[in-house]
Amino acid sequence: MTDQEYEVMEQIMDRLEDILCSYQGRGHQSVYVDMDSLALLVSLIVYGQIKVELYSYDYDADIEKDEKAVGIYRELAPQTRWRTGCHTQIEQIRMNALKEFAVMGTPAYHDYIWYADVGAAVECGEILPYEIFQLFTDMPEVNRLYIFPYPFRDGDRKPTYYSFEPTQDGREEMKKYIDRKWEKVYRIVNGKGE
Repeated sequence: MTDQEYEVMEQIMDRLEDILCSYQGRGHQSVYVDMDSLALLVSLIVYGQIKVELYSYDYDADIEKDEKAVGIYRELAPQTRWRTGCHTQIEQIRMNALKEFAVMGTPAYHDYIWYADVGAAVECGEILPYEIFQLFTDMPEVNRLYIFPYPFRDGDRKPTYYSFEPTQDGREEMKKYIDRKWEKVYRIVNGKGE
């Protein structure tokens, strides 16, 4: 690997840290906790096996006043462990995400906010590369994952969210990776591992 290629890979890893693990506080994670899955995710992106797109949106700090967004949130919350009415920032972020996708209808919740008609999952919070692989291998009906990082705003810059859409080859690489990890766990549990 050339110095320039290494630099590009390092920039992508740092950017994934900002996107996937942007929420601070209790339980804060880092994509660097599992370098194997991070390396695979980066290579899938670099080689076009996962397409990543950037979107900006208008973050509404007074979202609690938007009856439609609050209504969708309250309908979805009983399916989750979310609290309603606690007025924390994560609640606002989720409502803003739900408002952004309101044209897709009311979602269900299956470990992720799930829009079945379009095959899209939405995550507002931290998600590690390994969990992305699990999502796409465990739920083949998911075509695209949208991730809403913590909405940092610098000056006039709008908050952003991202979509991750794997190709069939990308899905197969994720499945191979998950299978290898489970095989390793199986060997360790049965006393045949390292």
